Amino acid sequence: MSSWIVKDRSNSSLSILVDTAIYPLEVLFRTCYVFTDRCYLFLSPTDVSGVINVRFKQKLESSDLDSLAGEFSNELINQRVRLDIANETRSIRELIVAQAFAEADLLDKSGCEASYIDDPKGISITK
Repeated sequence: MSSWIVKDRSNSSLSILVDTAIYPLEVLFRTCYVFTDRCYLFLSPTDVSGVINVRFKQKLESSDLDSLAGEFSNELINQRVRLDIANETRSIRELIVAQAFAEADLLDKSGCEASYIDDPKGISITK
């Protein structure tokens, strides 16, 4: 099923159907968030499992709903690619963060009671 199926059209609103097998709910909600400044969005389930109806309602008279729906479809793809990349790089990101914290002595309490004037770590000494 395509996400660009116009289900309902009126002067001030337009509805499209989004297949959550292609665009998971996380992607759909992130995409909707991007468009909240340009139009009102209303999500509702349909009779078909895994299909969400997205209704766009104009905030301004000058809003072109067809253009918004096209941009919305492009943003769905953008957010889906972002999700895929995040999933593909999750383990390396977790490794980088773990390594960064492993090099820092997060449990070193000796500097907690020291005065910045005493400079117990020798930070102010220039080489």
